[in-house]
Amino acid sequence: MGIEMAYLGTRSCLKLPTVHELAYQTGNLLELTDKFPLFVEHSVDQLCIVGHDGYFRLLNPQWTECLGWTVEELSGVPFFGFVHPDDLDCTSAELGKLTVGVPNILFENRYRHRDGSYRWLQWKARHTDEGSLICATARDITRIRLLETEIITIADRERERFGRDLHDGLCQSLAGIAALSVALSRSLTGRLDSAAAAAAEIAGLLRNTIGEARDIAHGLSPVGLDEGGLASVLEALALTIRRRFHIECTLVESGAPIPRLPSDAESHLFRIAQEAVSNAITHGHSECIEILLACHEGKGSLSIRDNGVGIAEDLIKRDGAGLYSMEHRARIIGGSLLVRRLERGTEVTCIFPLTATHNQSGSRNHASNSR
Repeated sequence: MGIEMAYLGTRSCLKLPTVHELAYQTGNLLELTDKFPLFVEHSVDQLCIVGHDGYFRLLNPQWTECLGWTVEELSGVPFFGFVHPDDLDCTSAELGKLTVGVPNILFENRYRHRDGSYRWLQWKARHTDEGSLICATARDITRIRLLETEIITIADRERERFGRDLHDGLCQSLAGIAALSVALSRSLTGRLDSAAAAAAEIAGLLRNTIGEARDIAHGLSPVGLDEGGLASVLEALALTIRRRFHIECTLVESGAPIPRLPSDAESHLFRIAQEAVSNAITHGHSECIEILLACHEGKGSLSIRDNGVGIAEDLIKRDGAGLYSMEHRARIIGGSLLVRRLERGTEVTCIFPLTATHNQSGSRNHASNSR
């Protein structure tokens, strides 16, 4: 069927539809177009079209199911009117990418439910071909975020329990053995054989082992967080790294002092620093690490900078468990995480609020890129 047209000087043929075929295809297209509203209405995700004035132009019924607002209520308020205050800058930055030619964007933020809580939404958006409208899909990932937060909380709790057991159990037992070794060494002093020297060496080895075990225990369960705050445990982390790995590791503070944060927020920031430092040593083969803690324009900043080989560009997409864990911890406390490769080394930066707006339940907090 159809009409074949040969290009001059070639054997290629262009097959054109007949009038009857064209009518059939057009009818099919019209029939599919008529059914498009059914497709939109029964989608499991939230679908929308947003105008450049910031108002919704089209919404499917799933928005009401997800957020409790009617379509009319959602359409009467600008898009940003429902975004969590801590997510406004990140959301604006993501949507701004569309205006500079990025074809598609994928990001996450929190959107206000009718009951006052917030839902985590994962967005995928693009401009229409003429560029006058934004077409987007949103998926409710609140349960996923809740589960991730619960997993991290349980893992932290078990890690701290193991650290306390290590410190109070094994370290104390080793300390008792070390005391006996010292006593044995002293009792053997003056003997001409090698027994005294061997006993003294055993005592020294035990002292070193106790130090290493205590460093590990403090890493698992940071001592001083409740009393001294974030800066004190970061200083202790730097000291531990210098002692265990014999590399330069320092804490640098700038700007106004960081005020005390909720204990779980300080714990998450410590774990971010700990993970970044561990990556710098294990993967970056760094010889110098700086932990920078700063307060600027009402926000806190924690940066870990090293002089190692630098993170591979493909890993910056956060496919690794460690990077994803750091990003999720930043989200929990209402912050954001940026990982970038330097001319030499890597820099991991967490920007976090200095107010108690952290999100433990998944219903109160943050926006960040999702790559």
